[in-house]
Amino acid sequence: MRRIGYTAADSAHACTRPPMKPSQHLPLLLVAVLAAVITFALIKRPVDEAPAPPPLVSLEKMGHLVSLKMNYSDVIEFTQPNAVDIPWSQWEVRLGSTRVLLVARGDCTLATDLRQARYEDIDNAARTLTVVLPAPAPLQARINHEPRAKGGSYFYAVTDQGLQAFMPSAQTRTAAMNNVLATAQKAVQAACSQPTVLNTAKDNAATVMQATLLATGWTPNVVWEASAAVAAPVANRTP
Repeated sequence: MRRIGYTAADSAHACTRPPMKPSQHLPLLLVAVLAAVITFALIKRPVDEAPAPPPLVSLEKMGHLVSLKMNYSDVIEFTQPNAVDIPWSQWEVRLGSTRVLLVARGDCTLATDLRQARYEDIDNAARTLTVVLPAPAPLQARINHEPRAKGGSYFYAVTDQGLQAFMPSAQTRTAAMNNVLATAQKAVQAACSQPTVLNTAKDNAATVMQATLLATGWTPNVVWEASAAVAAPVANRTP
């Protein structure tokens, strides 16, 4: 006779079946997590950003880029008059003068102020840019006061003329020497500001800037700002 339903023995046998171990679910869980990670990475993949141009702060930290040093040498003549005023009148009596010949030697440096540099026309795809620079200007113009044997300036001749030859005046001689040195200083500055000298300084600075930016992977085009006048040297120092 066929039995219908479960007996107490069948229930006890069913309760004694071992449950499924958690390790059997682990491979399926890993596959699901891996698929989710791959899907998220494909959806949220960031777009490659264009490379930024070389930071201007790197140029600004360079300060002044010295691109040319020019040596100067010339013979300068200066005459210092000596006269005595006549009291209670507008007349004076000329006692003569002191004539000075100075062999002037010095040098001048020209530099570009990179703190004023800026970028224009940046093409990230082609990695090209234009760097605009201020025109070079005299940075330091000086007369060399080292001894003659070390290449310094020296007085070739100091002569008194007129009555000054019979009544020498130390004050007139000192004024003549100081004035000829001041004249020589201005001559160095003028020589340093000649167009040919400034153009050479531009060419040298452009070569340095192009090599510097090419090393970073960018192809630069150097453009110079127009300057209304040549600036005075930042410092006129003597050793």
